[in-house]
Amino acid sequence: MSEPDHDPPPELFDNDGSYICDSCGEEIVIPLDPAAGHSQTFVEDCPVCCNPSVIHVDWDGSEARVWAESEQDRF
Repeated sequence: MSEPDHDPPPELFDNDGSYICDSCGEEIVIPLDPAAGHSQTFVEDCPVCCNPSVIHVDWDGSEARVWAESEQDRF
């Protein structure tokens, strides 16, 4: 019988992620919260151009994949 999968200890998770703003092209660094779930989606305004983006965060173990798309293209 195999042991159930366990998440890595919190200190091993990525603390920050980055994405490229679809509107202005700037790289934006954001804090990450692994406790919010393995797949996260939220809207955040770009701190450079103020346009909203839909931010996606998918966790694979302790590593996060972060990407964004323009909110106006999404809805």
